[in-house]
Amino acid sequence: MPKAALREAVLALIALCIAPSILLGEDARTPTMDGLVYGTADGQPLTMDYYAPKGNGVHPIAIIIHGGGYHGGDSKNGSEAYVADFLWPAGYAVFSVNYRLAPKYPYPYMVEDVERAVRFIRHNAKTWNADPTKIALVGGSAGGFLSNMVGLKNAPGDAKAADPVDRESARAQAVVSLYAQSSFEFVPLNADVHRLLDPLIAEKGEKEAIKEASPITYVAKDDPPFLEILGDQDEYIPFSEATNLQAALKKVGVRCDIIRIPGGKHGTGGWNKIPGVPDWEREMTAWLNARLDHRGPIGEGIRSRVPATAQ
Repeated sequence: MPKAALREAVLALIALCIAPSILLGEDARTPTMDGLVYGTADGQPLTMDYYAPKGNGVHPIAIIIHGGGYHGGDSKNGSEAYVADFLWPAGYAVFSVNYRLAPKYPYPYMVEDVERAVRFIRHNAKTWNADPTKIALVGGSAGGFLSNMVGLKNAPGDAKAADPVDRESARAQAVVSLYAQSSFEFVPLNADVHRLLDPLIAEKGEKEAIKEASPITYVAKDDPPFLEILGDQDEYIPFSEATNLQAALKKVGVRCDIIRIPGGKHGTGGWNKIPGVPDWEREMTAWLNARLDHRGPIGEGIRSRVPATAQ
């Protein structure tokens, strides 16, 4: 058997072995499976965690992409991991992906890894009773950069690829980015960004490297709808990162909405303690439901708000 066919058979077998009906019921409150392999790179497995959706029927897919400054973090940690807590009860098949990190793996390796995850999940969607035509990317911080980038690049499948997974499209049908970079042009290149971009800068010069690695460069009229969620007191990402992307997308006729968190810092961890904070989790889930034609319930898993008197 050719190596590519053997690898595909092994990955398919792993996927079948973690079908939700085998491991946990629809009311499970923990990941159905940790460490699902969606590909390999440099001989190392690329993994993701799966959260079984609540309810019956064919489920839309939410792919969560963690942050960590391009060089750290994993699918279990970070503010964006919280998103799984309220999306699986709303009927989403949730996958939280790990990817290769800088500086060992600078741009574009992590972009390629997330694209691979989309292709793998789409190819095996029936395994989880999920809909391959309803995929949302949900990323935060560095993961938000990746959700922006993968969502805007709309990478097609390679019809000539030996691996059937790589023949699948990496296109998403909706993108949610939390406190995310849309361009490197207007934000100082800090140490984290240099870990990501220095090899590209050395090869092409700073101006060209910034253009190539900035999601906003790839805006086009066939992009999926976007939702940007960002605090207006974010320490790292200016609010203009969201409004600039919104303006660029609207210019080509693509929907882009913004949820502003007044007083919000970087990360969702303290947002529920801000007096009068918007119900951004409900708004986000309702937005996804509308974009993906889904009617799942909203509310379970959302953090309680801290009353102003308890501040």
